[in-house]
Amino acid sequence: MKNHKKEIIIGLAAGLLNGLFGAGGGSVVVPAMEKFLKMPAKRAHATAVGIILLMSVVSAVIYIIRGQFSLKIWIPVTVGGAAGGFLGGFLLTKISGRWLKIIFGAVIIVTAVKMIF
Repeated sequence: MKNHKKEIIIGLAAGLLNGLFGAGGGSVVVPAMEKFLKMPAKRAHATAVGIILLMSVVSAVIYIIRGQFSLKIWIPVTVGGAAGGFLGGFLLTKISGRWLKIIFGAVIIVTAVKMIF
Protein backbone atom coordinates (compact mmCIF):
# COMPACT_ATOMS: atom_id res chain seq x y z
CA MET A 1 0.00 0.00 0.00
CA LYS A 2 1.29 3.45 -0.92
CA ASN A 3 2.31 5.90 1.77
CA HIS A 4 0.37 9.13 1.12
CA LYS A 5 2.42 11.37 3.43
CA LYS A 6 3.15 14.01 0.75
CA GLU A 7 -0.47 14.15 -0.37
CA ILE A 8 -1.72 14.53 3.20
CA ILE A 9 0.77 17.32 3.96
CA ILE A 10 -0.27 19.17 0.79
CA GLY A 11 -3.91 18.76 1.79
CA LEU A 12 -3.29 20.01 5.33
CA ALA A 13 -1.49 23.12 4.08
CA ALA A 14 -4.18 23.86 1.49
CA GLY A 15 -7.02 23.19 3.94
CA LEU A 16 -5.46 25.48 6.53
CA LEU A 17 -5.20 28.32 4.02
CA ASN A 18 -8.70 27.70 2.72
CA GLY A 19 -10.18 27.67 6.22
CA LEU A 20 -8.18 30.69 7.35
CA PHE A 21 -8.53 32.92 4.29
CA GLY A 22 -11.57 31.43 2.56
CA ALA A 23 -9.34 30.91 -0.47
CA GLY A 24 -5.79 30.09 -1.37
CA GLY A 25 -6.05 26.36 -1.66
CA GLY A 26 -5.32 26.35 -5.38
CA SER A 27 -2.25 28.51 -4.97
CA VAL A 28 -0.79 25.80 -2.74
CA VAL A 29 -2.28 22.60 -4.16
CA VAL A 30 -1.37 23.16 -7.81
CA PRO A 31 2.32 24.03 -7.39
CA ALA A 32 2.75 21.40 -4.68
CA MET A 33 1.26 18.64 -6.83
CA GLU A 34 3.45 19.68 -9.75
CA LYS A 35 6.65 19.86 -7.70
CA PHE A 36 6.31 17.13 -5.08
CA LEU A 37 4.03 14.67 -6.87
CA LYS A 38 5.48 15.33 -10.36
CA MET A 39 1.98 15.86 -11.74
CA PRO A 40 1.58 17.57 -15.14
CA ALA A 41 0.15 21.12 -14.95
CA LYS A 42 -3.22 20.38 -16.56
CA ARG A 43 -3.82 17.34 -14.35
CA ALA A 44 -2.78 19.32 -11.25
CA HIS A 45 -5.21 22.14 -12.05
CA ALA A 46 -8.06 19.75 -12.80
CA THR A 47 -7.40 17.71 -9.65
CA ALA A 48 -7.12 20.86 -7.55
CA VAL A 49 -10.68 21.85 -8.48
CA GLY A 50 -12.04 18.68 -6.91
CA ILE A 51 -9.84 19.07 -3.83
CA ILE A 52 -10.84 22.70 -3.37
CA LEU A 53 -14.53 21.83 -3.70
CA LEU A 54 -14.55 19.62 -0.62
CA MET A 55 -12.28 21.97 1.37
CA SER A 56 -14.60 24.86 0.54
CA VAL A 57 -17.70 22.94 1.62
CA VAL A 58 -16.10 22.10 4.98
CA SER A 59 -14.94 25.70 5.50
CA ALA A 60 -18.33 27.08 4.44
CA VAL A 61 -20.12 24.92 7.02
CA ILE A 62 -17.92 26.40 9.74
CA TYR A 63 -18.53 29.94 8.43
CA ILE A 64 -22.30 29.30 8.30
CA ILE A 65 -22.36 27.93 11.86
CA ARG A 66 -20.49 31.02 13.07
CA GLY A 67 -22.81 33.42 11.25
CA GLN A 68 -20.11 34.69 8.88
CA PHE A 69 -21.79 33.58 5.65
CA SER A 70 -23.84 35.81 3.32
CA LEU A 71 -26.43 33.83 1.40
CA LYS A 72 -27.50 37.06 -0.35
CA ILE A 73 -24.05 37.39 -1.94
CA TRP A 74 -23.41 33.64 -2.29
CA ILE A 75 -26.24 32.97 -4.76
CA PRO A 76 -25.31 35.42 -7.56
CA VAL A 77 -21.57 34.87 -7.15
CA THR A 78 -22.11 31.10 -7.30
CA VAL A 79 -24.13 31.43 -10.52
CA GLY A 80 -21.29 33.45 -12.08
CA GLY A 81 -18.74 31.08 -10.61
CA ALA A 82 -20.47 28.04 -12.10
CA ALA A 83 -20.49 29.67 -15.54
CA GLY A 84 -16.84 30.67 -15.14
CA GLY A 85 -15.95 27.18 -13.95
CA PHE A 86 -17.56 25.68 -17.04
CA LEU A 87 -15.64 28.09 -19.30
CA GLY A 88 -12.39 27.51 -17.40
CA GLY A 89 -12.78 23.73 -17.62
CA PHE A 90 -13.30 24.03 -21.36
CA LEU A 91 -10.32 26.38 -21.81
CA LEU A 92 -8.06 24.08 -19.79
CA THR A 93 -8.32 21.53 -22.57
CA LYS A 94 -7.39 24.12 -25.20
CA ILE A 95 -4.21 25.75 -23.83
CA SER A 96 -0.75 24.29 -23.40
CA GLY A 97 0.68 23.36 -20.01
CA ARG A 98 3.35 26.04 -20.46
CA TRP A 99 0.79 28.82 -21.04
CA LEU A 100 -1.29 27.51 -18.17
CA LYS A 101 1.69 27.92 -15.83
CA ILE A 102 2.43 31.43 -17.16
CA ILE A 103 -1.18 32.60 -16.75
CA PHE A 104 -1.52 30.98 -13.31
CA GLY A 105 1.75 32.56 -12.14
CA ALA A 106 0.66 35.98 -13.39
CA VAL A 107 -2.68 35.70 -11.60
CA ILE A 108 -0.92 34.73 -8.35
CA ILE A 109 1.51 37.67 -8.64
CA VAL A 110 -1.24 40.21 -9.39
CA THR A 111 -3.34 38.83 -6.53
CA ALA A 112 -0.41 39.04 -4.11
CA VAL A 113 0.38 42.63 -5.07
CA LYS A 114 -3.29 43.66 -4.70
CA MET A 115 -3.49 41.97 -1.29
CA ILE A 116 -0.40 43.78 -0.04
CA PHE A 117 -1.30 47.21 -1.40
